[in-house]
Amino acid sequence: MNPINGSPEHFQALIDNSPDAISLVDEMGQVLYASASMAKVLGYQPEELLGRIGQDLFHPQDRDLSVRTLKKVLAEPQCPSRIQARIRKKDGDWRWVESTALNLLNEPHVGAIVINYREIDARKAEEDERLRRAEELSRSNAELQVFAHGVAHDLREPLRTIATFTELLVRSVELNEDNQRIADFIVTGVRRMTTLLENLLSSANGDRDDSLRLVDLDRAAAQATQDLREALTRSGATITIERLPTVRGNEYGLVRVFQNLISNAVKYRSEAAVEVHITAERCGPDWVIRVHDNGIGIAKEHHRFVFGLFKRMHAGDIPGTGIGLAICKRIVEGLGGVIWVESEPGAGSTFCFTLAAGEETVSTPVKSSAGKDHN
Repeated sequence: MNPINGSPEHFQALIDNSPDAISLVDEMGQVLYASASMAKVLGYQPEELLGRIGQDLFHPQDRDLSVRTLKKVLAEPQCPSRIQARIRKKDGDWRWVESTALNLLNEPHVGAIVINYREIDARKAEEDERLRRAEELSRSNAELQVFAHGVAHDLREPLRTIATFTELLVRSVELNEDNQRIADFIVTGVRRMTTLLENLLSSANGDRDDSLRLVDLDRAAAQATQDLREALTRSGATITIERLPTVRGNEYGLVRVFQNLISNAVKYRSEAAVEVHITAERCGPDWVIRVHDNGIGIAKEHHRFVFGLFKRMHAGDIPGTGIGLAICKRIVEGLGGVIWVESEPGAGSTFCFTLAAGEETVSTPVKSSAGKDHN
């Protein structure tokens, strides 16, 4: 008998005796079906998994990857997604598996997301993941270096011209107090922009401090809000910061991450007053930092593009260069973390990133409103 024309019982026997485990889950990740071969791979009988949320079986350090993969599969039907992660066996041990997920929710005879699990060697999985991250970081570094040199070359001279002629104007014309303040603001802004360009160029050239130190994230977030004080005051934004921990990282870089994410919340605001809520949650040896806003949101199909250089999801009247999130990605990944976005149009955005835990202390909750000092 041709197996392609076999009976349903024939296919069921093939699935149950496969060396791989197969499950069907709905759009929330709830298990609808598990093959008998699940007992061989993870030790569970099929009925023990029915109704459970599949992501709950993943190792805490791999759970966010699992959630992001499910969201990607939902956003890209017919496009399989593959990850390597640790899943808890019934006996409590962790086993490295390679999971391949395919969205067949719209297929009338399936109506589910099909996931195939195959056991893999732990050492190979870790090495593959290390190589993948190294390749991504190398590619990102190359892109950033090209961009940084272009920016430095094109903007240094115009910035010098603005500062020079502003200072000449101040010396040659008698200005009242308000105009003097405006001129001082121009010169200060130009100097700050020049410093940022130099830092970007140094970073792209590898001329930076990569050593990890204990960083108080509450202080880093406070510095970011202080640097953005004028923009936050103009927009009437409210920044709420809760229980930020001490992590291992680079304070300058982490201030930049908070600056870019808060600035994005102001740029891509909705009709409502801008609200940004920053929280932290412990996940194994890492902290997951979440920066949530109530802005216009990002469509799911654009999530995988937002961290690319010069990628802007909203053109037109919204100012920006498309490099802020790319810089965030490089800084976070350079510290050994990962960054991603959770968002949908009209529901705001939550930018999440992981950092290695430092001391076991957290600050008390702090609320910062526009125009008020963050203590």
